[in-house]
Amino acid sequence: METKNNDQSTLVKKVLSEQIKEQLIEDLLNKKYVAGDKLVESALAKRFGVSQAPVREAMKGLVEMGFVTVEPYKGTTVRSITKEEMWEIFTVRAALESLAAGIAAEKIIPEQIVELEGLVNEMIKAAEAGDILKRAEINNLFHEKVITISEHKLIMRLSKSMRFASWSHTTGTFTSMSSYEIASRHRKIINALKKHDPEEASKVMREHIECSARSMLENWKGE
Repeated sequence: METKNNDQSTLVKKVLSEQIKEQLIEDLLNKKYVAGDKLVESALAKRFGVSQAPVREAMKGLVEMGFVTVEPYKGTTVRSITKEEMWEIFTVRAALESLAAGIAAEKIIPEQIVELEGLVNEMIKAAEAGDILKRAEINNLFHEKVITISEHKLIMRLSKSMRFASWSHTTGTFTSMSSYEIASRHRKIINALKKHDPEEASKVMREHIECSARSMLENWKGE
């Protein structure tokens, strides 16, 4: 029983930290905080009505994504991220996931296609209900599933280390495309995978990610 409670406590902290991180990303991209501003854990904990633990975890994610820096005796400071840097991140993601999609196209089985189709259907339902966070969550599951199908362990590790799931939330928040359009576009990826055509699957995945990135950058107030 004690282990279950500890697991639940860990899960709650993780969910809170992800929510706080996503809100801070939106704040940073909307210039609520600008380069040079200090982010103080205690103040953020008070703002969000939580303990400092989930805030600390959220800040670690922001450091890994390059939004903030931590220096001894100076604390956590917002750094400037240019559109060029953001584009570089998404082109790296596109390269990795297009490779994964190409490999997955050769390995995918009917049951996995059905699973991907189910995720897209769930994504569309969330989009129609106006639940952007839910749509983004399922979007991440879809992309993670494609990578898993590829069975490429290095791509799996790099995807996690680059925090691509968090960047997906960013594109979904700032894109000019409708949530429904974003969800529906994943069907093109499934169609390419169904054909077991590595070249087409790779091409469609790259176009999917780069198109989403361009749409986001058009609406971002960055440099």
